[in-house]
Amino acid sequence: MLAGIAGLVVAALSAWLVWYVLVLQKVASSSLPWGPKWLAVAVSGAIFRFGKWYLRYSDNVMVWHPHGAFAIAALCFTSHYWADDFPTGRRGAQFVCVASLLLRVPFLADYLLLCHARSQDRKTFSNLLQAGATVAVQPGGLHEQVETDDKKERLYFPANLGFIRLAIQHGVPLLPVYSFGENQLFRTAEWVRKINRFFYKNFKIGNLIMFGHGGIPTSPLLPTPLMMPVPGRRLHIQFGKPVDVGPKEENPSEERVLEVFKRYSAALQEIFKECAPKYLPKEVVEHGLEIHLRSKS
Repeated sequence: MLAGIAGLVVAALSAWLVWYVLVLQKVASSSLPWGPKWLAVAVSGAIFRFGKWYLRYSDNVMVWHPHGAFAIAALCFTSHYWADDFPTGRRGAQFVCVASLLLRVPFLADYLLLCHARSQDRKTFSNLLQAGATVAVQPGGLHEQVETDDKKERLYFPANLGFIRLAIQHGVPLLPVYSFGENQLFRTAEWVRKINRFFYKNFKIGNLIMFGHGGIPTSPLLPTPLMMPVPGRRLHIQFGKPVDVGPKEENPSEERVLEVFKRYSAALQEIFKECAPKYLPKEVVEHGLEIHLRSKS
């Protein structure tokens, strides 16, 4: 019996691999919507409703922070907004760029692509902006993921600030979005971060170890119900004020990029100052928001 089940699993994964090569790999860099809207809204809506039931999520009016252990706010809530054509109301006018690794995971890739996720490579990102789309991005990436700390709010930005350079090249404003409570959905510990840092540094992968329910260490490599976020934790997505990047410039100087980054960081601090006391634990609020620009080395 076990051999039969194993055979079915292998057959299913093989079929999905063919599907990925023939279809999904091309969609990942496309600037066009993929799949029927009703399916995207139905699937993302089911996950959205589950998330609202499982977590204390509150609606609000989208570059987004922080990444958190598994970007639950984006997976459960923002994906549904995008599938339902928020904020423009026009299909194919909004996309989100994600790590290409996520678009190689069976079934997760199908869901993300259906909800207008695309590969986070520079060419695809630029093509989407060139097509006039609103594009969401999470600049902290895997580095921010492995540094997730439920006692601190820390944001990390790549040294080249590529998302700001692209915004300047296309003359589009930056809209800061903060997910309050994302970092608190899973318990964390320094020894767990050390293990995840090792895998990230040596293999460029995200969190492999995390605390599940009851403080039991679990891993996405062996998914179980213990991996679910702490039920009832509060989650609130807050939009800030758009940050104008000025006129288009094909090759912006380092000084201009850093000047925009400085104003963008100030906008994030403004969101934190206004909303953190309402949605985060007191000790987290008192620590403040740390913003780190990673070195080029």
